[in-house]
Amino acid sequence: MTTPIITQKQIVDRIKRTAGAHKMVHEVRYGFLNDAEEFEFTGVVVYIIPQPISIPREGIFRFGFNLICMDKLYTDKTNFEDVISDTNGILMDIFSALLYEVDGTWSNPTSSLITPFQERFTDFMCGNTMSIAIDIFQQNCLSDKPFNETE
Repeated sequence: MTTPIITQKQIVDRIKRTAGAHKMVHEVRYGFLNDAEEFEFTGVVVYIIPQPISIPREGIFRFGFNLICMDKLYTDKTNFEDVISDTNGILMDIFSALLYEVDGTWSNPTSSLITPFQERFTDFMCGNTMSIAIDIFQQNCLSDKPFNETE
């Protein structure tokens, strides 16, 4: 039986494994995008950025993430179309893998939006960003709570 997903770290670890297994992804990082200024980019990077957690209805915790897939843009921008196309395809692959990785401990990610971008970090980068929401069943979180007995 699969261990129920109950923490944000478990979700992030699953997304990292899925993205990291993609043959075109060089590195997967987790954190906030302002941390990207400190890194050298040496291939396609997928950045997982945490977003707010909501409770849309009873029994569900909805964890939000932005996935940013990017690669270095040549100075003359001759690789712009290739990078935009490749990073779009990578995000579609990751979303599809998460969608069909059903084990009963989370609800499949719902619809998303993929948006292209170009940004300057230590180098010019371009790629795509995708927001995903993953629903965790509250029943996964009911046992072994860290509360003392009350009278």
